[in-house]
Amino acid sequence: MKFLKGLRLFNSVQWKMVLIYLSLLLIAIQLIGVYFFKELEDFYVGDLEDRLQRQADLLISPGGMAKELAKPQPNSDKRRKRLDQLLQNLYILDKGSGQMVQLTDQDGIVLSATTENKSKIGQKNPRVSSVLRGVKPNVTQFRRGPNNQRLILYTKAITENEQVIGAIYIEAPMTSTYVTIRTINNKLLQISLFSLVGTVILGIILARTITNPVKEITEQASEMAQGDFDRQVAVKSNDEIGQLAAAFNHLAQHLREALSQNEEEKGKLESVLTNMSDGVIATDDRGCVIVVNRRAVNILGRPIAKGDPLTQALPLSEPLSFPLVEERQTYLELNREDEDDPTVVKITFTPIRRSEETVGLLAVLQDVTEENKLDRQRKDFVANVSHELRTPLTTIKSYLEALDEGGAMEDPELAKRFLRVTRQESERMTRLIHDLLQLSRLDAKKVRFNRQPLMVETILSDAVERFTIPAEQKNIDITFRSHDLLPKIYGDRDQLDQVLDNLISNAVKYTPEGRSITVSARRRSDGFVVVAVSDRGIGIPQKDLEMIFERFYRVDKARSRNMGGTGLGLAIAKEIVEAHGGTITMDSRYGWGTTVRFTLPPCEPEVIR
Repeated sequence: MKFLKGLRLFNSVQWKMVLIYLSLLLIAIQLIGVYFFKELEDFYVGDLEDRLQRQADLLISPGGMAKELAKPQPNSDKRRKRLDQLLQNLYILDKGSGQMVQLTDQDGIVLSATTENKSKIGQKNPRVSSVLRGVKPNVTQFRRGPNNQRLILYTKAITENEQVIGAIYIEAPMTSTYVTIRTINNKLLQISLFSLVGTVILGIILARTITNPVKEITEQASEMAQGDFDRQVAVKSNDEIGQLAAAFNHLAQHLREALSQNEEEKGKLESVLTNMSDGVIATDDRGCVIVVNRRAVNILGRPIAKGDPLTQALPLSEPLSFPLVEERQTYLELNREDEDDPTVVKITFTPIRRSEETVGLLAVLQDVTEENKLDRQRKDFVANVSHELRTPLTTIKSYLEALDEGGAMEDPELAKRFLRVTRQESERMTRLIHDLLQLSRLDAKKVRFNRQPLMVETILSDAVERFTIPAEQKNIDITFRSHDLLPKIYGDRDQLDQVLDNLISNAVKYTPEGRSITVSARRRSDGFVVVAVSDRGIGIPQKDLEMIFERFYRVDKARSRNMGGTGLGLAIAKEIVEAHGGTITMDSRYGWGTTVRFTLPPCEPEVIR
């Protein structure tokens, strides 16, 4: 675990910089040390070699050994002593240095030597052979001596009149030289170690000055990734790091503003999509849903999830090909509740393009059920009006032709009957036109209501009184009941009489003999007066109740037409009641009877004023 933590530590930029800086420093110190050690060794070895060469030159200088070797010396002992004296003088100068000096003749025989090498006198020294042969004037060699001691060997030829007459051989230990080199190297190593420690500390400080702002920027980037754009990176200098921190703060501010604006635009878009009266479904280029608003779900009546295929969300009769090239329109019928009254949806498919490339599809759903219904009602209205007008006109034309050409005028009784029928059809057509004109004025808000405070009991009792005789003719019992002390209402007496006449007239028409009709009124908790007309008639099927207040709508068209109805009475009653600020509803059970209720607002002083 510690090893892994150490590895993770070196993943830090700071420690990477320190490690790289330290490695470069170690490499530089190593290269400098190797070069310095080599130069130092070359310097001391060269200095020792120069010193040996000067000593050799001193020995063979004019007046020295060369002169002695060149003299004919019949007495060899005397010459040897002279040569020994010269060597001893040199030895005294370098006493304690451990050097060994030998003087050889032209055959390599040792003639004289320092005190430590007296035993070598008279022996041949093979190391001087190369200079005696004249190959080189002097030779420097290195070798290992006893106890692995390094030695430097210097040999120089002694010449007289350009003739080699002998050689000087010097053998010097290099121990003191390498001791001096090692001492200097140790000092240099100590200095390097101290410098390295100081450099590491400075490197860490330098790396922290670089990496700390970077760490702050990294933390800020992490916070920004989580949506926090309020933090600021401290700008501690005006260098590149400080400029980077300032630029990052500037970037964070712009990102915050851009995201805020983006969120605002997104909120507006979501608000628009949510509150649109049309459904919206957007897909990608493969036809998978990426955006859907609530209205689309409500129109289709099924949940739609993002990622669902559009063909699964919309049960189209003709499949779509993706990507869509051009705009298309289609209609979709959804039979969710009532199979006889389906929901009609108009769907407009528009391709979404970006840089001339189709990247998706936008489907706009419009619920056109009401428009279709209104169009159908308009067509039905025109057809019904045409039929209602054509029927009495056809009857009138037929009877008039019979009077004019068929000889009916010859028979007074038949002529009277034909004229009576003609008059009845004319009155029927007049009522129809009157009702149509009244509905047209009500729709255009052109009807002027003569409103005034009215007593509800008076209006209802008078209406019941008007239908007492027609009810008695069918043996129907019609009564008026008042459950509460009713407040006055504020309305148009003639218009309200027309509403009551239409409702009570329908009750009398569709109530069989021997049954009853009840007109009642009560006061609701909010002050409104509720008027109800109930009968024990044939009733209305449940499927027809929603359409009963539509114009020209009849449950039994043939029977209604035979009874003289225009099919506009309930529609007129609804318009009048709503113009008074009330509502009208109908409850019915087929075979058991029907109850029509409408409400009227009370006569309040502020309303009168």
